[in-house]
Amino acid sequence: MQSKERKVENLINEFQVLIYHYNDLEEYKKQALGTVLLEQGHEELRNVSISLAECHVIDCIERNELFNTTAIAKKLTITKGGISKITTKLIKKNMIEAYRLTDNQKEIYYRLKPLGRKVFDFHETLHKEAEEFFKKIFSAYSQSELEFASRFLADITAAIRTTTSGKPDALTNCPSDIKEEK
Repeated sequence: MQSKERKVENLINEFQVLIYHYNDLEEYKKQALGTVLLEQGHEELRNVSISLAECHVIDCIERNELFNTTAIAKKLTITKGGISKITTKLIKKNMIEAYRLTDNQKEIYYRLKPLGRKVFDFHETLHKEAEEFFKKIFSAYSQSELEFASRFLADITAAIRTTTSGKPDALTNCPSDIKEEK
């Protein structure tokens, strides 16, 4: 039986490989999105790249009526400045439009244009395919294994969110109720 230290090293290595493959998958989805949109006759996208962050903003706009920059930023846990840059790009790419309400000229809201809706539909299809893929994998796990996997993913997500939010020493502070065993 392996020592705990060796098991932890192996898990870290496996996690790094997972992240590497996840990045490959994200690049594949980005390329697939561009290819499908071109195949559907959107020649104007030939030289336009669509990032996954842009896809997520499009998704957020479609699913949430009357969302402004602040609401989108909060929902996606991205800075307001980041959302402003993304929405500016999406407007230039003719995927979304900005508008104001007649009774509130201060707030700017967004809605999808036809090209943005096509991006949304394809992105939604990719999510449904991924969901089915993971359902097949998780169906082989016991209830206790699913509970552990859920806790593990929540802890990793919390650690990454803390790190990306700029808080120091996020990865050295154990999330959840994980305690180092001695």
